[in-house]
Amino acid sequence: MYDVLITGGTVIDGTGAPPYRADVAVNRDRIAAIGSLDGRTEARRVIDAAGKVVAPGFIDMHTHSDLTLRADARGWSKLRQGVTTDVTGNCGMTPYPVAPDPERARVLKESLFAIADDMAWGWHDVQGYRDVLNAQGIAINVAPLVGHSAIRGAAIGFGEDPASPDGIAAMSRLLSDALDQGAFGLSTGLTLPPSSYGDTEEVVAIARTLAARPGRLYCSHVRGDTVDGPTGMREALEIGRRAGVPVHLAHMAVNDPRRWGTAGEVMAEIDEAARDGVDVTCDVYPYAASSSGFSQCLPGWVQSGGRLETVARLRDPGTRARVRADMEANGLLAGWPWHWDRLMVCRVVTPEWRHAEGMTFAELGDARGVAPVDAALDLMVADEGRVQIIFFYRTEEDMRNFLRHPRSMVGSDGSALTADGPTGGGRPHPRNYGAAARILGRYVRHEPVLSLEDAVHRMSGKVADRLGLRDRGRIRAGLAADLAVIDASTVIDHATFESPHQYATGVPWVIVNGAVAVADGEPTGTHNGRVLTAA
Repeated sequence: MYDVLITGGTVIDGTGAPPYRADVAVNRDRIAAIGSLDGRTEARRVIDAAGKVVAPGFIDMHTHSDLTLRADARGWSKLRQGVTTDVTGNCGMTPYPVAPDPERARVLKESLFAIADDMAWGWHDVQGYRDVLNAQGIAINVAPLVGHSAIRGAAIGFGEDPASPDGIAAMSRLLSDALDQGAFGLSTGLTLPPSSYGDTEEVVAIARTLAARPGRLYCSHVRGDTVDGPTGMREALEIGRRAGVPVHLAHMAVNDPRRWGTAGEVMAEIDEAARDGVDVTCDVYPYAASSSGFSQCLPGWVQSGGRLETVARLRDPGTRARVRADMEANGLLAGWPWHWDRLMVCRVVTPEWRHAEGMTFAELGDARGVAPVDAALDLMVADEGRVQIIFFYRTEEDMRNFLRHPRSMVGSDGSALTADGPTGGGRPHPRNYGAAARILGRYVRHEPVLSLEDAVHRMSGKVADRLGLRDRGRIRAGLAADLAVIDASTVIDHATFESPHQYATGVPWVIVNGAVAVADGEPTGTHNGRVLTAA
């Protein structure tokens, strides 16, 4: 007697191997058997998968679900696509470690403002975070990284001062503690303070802590590339080479309009680094636009000390004038040209300014009778630095080139959201609701870039192998029963930039740790996910 028996489906096992016909049986939280099982055994629940694909539950390599699953455990935007594990803690900022110093703890919490400033955390470190979320219950699994910004903030504060040798030693101890508690690696956000205040030498020194634990990753949101080429990527590869650790490059893109069309050259550099001995992979999401807080578009010195310190500076007329002059003189991030009609407001917390959601800064400036830069700074002050935007600074051609490269896998750079709950506000990037389904619907079926088995591999087994998740990402007897039944002929994303809170369709059944989490296309309310521990 099995708990669940999936019959008549075509198995794509997550390894990249060709599909084959088989039944899949589940007992408790494990895959119990694979083969011709229908009619030869009994099960408490039988799922008819005839005409459908049975795949491993997808592992989203790059997410920011750290607090969204705390705020709303359902995570339907991911679950309805067949995503059963989110890799959290990316881009350097994690809700741990929390410093015992109350001021540093306050700045960390105000920096992670995506859901609610008053959210109860209830933890100080990775293990505490794991205990709280496991006790609460979450719909999908979480594989946590630990962030350089959080470590730096806890060890030396959120200012822009360089780290002393004692400060680097303190950061290394905090990283070691997090790795001992099962963090899967270290992430940096080198355009996002305070991670951006760390120079190459600092990151190399900290990253060497990873080398004592083979397989733990250095995951880099790199510094902004310049007109001279992918300089941020080159720094990340240098860090991996000098620290002797595997490098994973986050959300690959060519963002500088002066370099659009060069994705092939970028990947050729990665291939060359790999031939020279650097263990390197990357992730990409299937959209020609990114999203982040507008704060990272400000000069680095303005952001020192955290979000509220930034807002206080912008409220001072003299400092604001200096900020404005710096922005106009130095460009966006690494000197990219400002295209205010390509920067769209997607989330505002202050009710009086929510009309700005969906407007570009060019449109908002026109509506207010001011220059776009002034509209942006006005909104930053009014929203206390929390405004989030979408950057239409990428091309479809570059994205496709990154996607098809053998070293890439899929990461949404999104969060697990649920439209009718506390995470359903604003007009967020559609990647939160559609990245995995968009791969299968658009880039496998409609406009083929990948084969179905290759796409599944890049969202399951390939990610599991990179993380060292030995019991997930593949369909094999004895492994964790994270499974998705997919209608490959209909699976598709529906979220758009204009209307993002729309769930994907075409994934009628999802199983998380042996429990049916989606049945006939509807979530069951089962919260059987876990915060996982690195081996």
